[in-house]
Amino acid sequence: MKLAQNEKFFKDVCRLSRLGELRGRPTVVTGGFMHDMYRIETDSGTYAIKLLNPQIMNRPEALQNFIDSEEIANLAAKRIPALAAHILDGDAVQTLGCQSYLVFDWVEGASLSPYEIQPFHCQQIGEILATLHGLEDTTALVSHEEVGEEQAIDWGLYLHKGIEQGAEWVEHLQKTVDDLYSWHRQAIQSSNSLASKRVISHRDLDSKNVLWHDDRPLVIDWESAGSIHPMQDLVETALNWSRDEAGLVNRTKFFSCIRAYEQKRGRSDVDWQRILWHGYLGKLNWLEYNLKRSLQIESASSADRAKGTSQVLLTIDDLHTYDAQIPRLLTWLRQET
Repeated sequence: MKLAQNEKFFKDVCRLSRLGELRGRPTVVTGGFMHDMYRIETDSGTYAIKLLNPQIMNRPEALQNFIDSEEIANLAAKRIPALAAHILDGDAVQTLGCQSYLVFDWVEGASLSPYEIQPFHCQQIGEILATLHGLEDTTALVSHEEVGEEQAIDWGLYLHKGIEQGAEWVEHLQKTVDDLYSWHRQAIQSSNSLASKRVISHRDLDSKNVLWHDDRPLVIDWESAGSIHPMQDLVETALNWSRDEAGLVNRTKFFSCIRAYEQKRGRSDVDWQRILWHGYLGKLNWLEYNLKRSLQIESASSADRAKGTSQVLLTIDDLHTYDAQIPRLLTWLRQET
């Protein structure tokens, strides 16, 4: 979208979404991997407009997923610091022409890089997660949500297509393809065993999705919200907040998050091996999505393809780092229990 077209588009957004008259030009907000975000100012305030990726919105389940996730965000905002999208005439997902979008109040704050995260940040996140898992109004959402069965992924097919296209990640994928099949089998076994006793949660509560202002957190980007096993969510969240820039886990930060959660909600008996195996799944699904983007199976632009390519390389490295740390993490968790 050219800037001149942007301005016309956002004037129409302001009118349809009752945000007032647009003042100045929209500003691109960096940081999103899948959608485009803009900051706009009007005579009634400052807003963030998330333009939803048309490729994702073409999926049959996409619209309902966004409707459900924003319902969860609005319920969560009653008990925790959470940013939910505006509701207009009963709908969070708004549409102008072929473009779907969400409207948010603009909030001041910044996400933390790994070296900025301290144990007290991890403690606050553990407390937020415990409160979120205990939201009573979400019980009905858990009961009606269908838990889909994980399907096998044909990594060899992506490797073959990558070779044909001369993709820069081919060597990386070739060295890892056997591990990918093994990790995915373990993750699927774990997923099946954790399908019961689920709660509603954010499901992507890592540092990029929390803004901080004067050491106060605000949870944003609820599009992954849905049901999940609480201990799986706790461990994955604790890992997200305790990794350094090399992907290595800091024990103090890790258990600052877990102990804060336990103090509010307790911890059930669980097979930690299966919980850690499940940690492969999100990374593997993210890898497949970015392979599709890089190969232009699920991509509409050269910029999107470039993002996919870079994420393929980063995610393969992340998987290897995670796999190498599982024995140590398992020892820690069993010692603490």
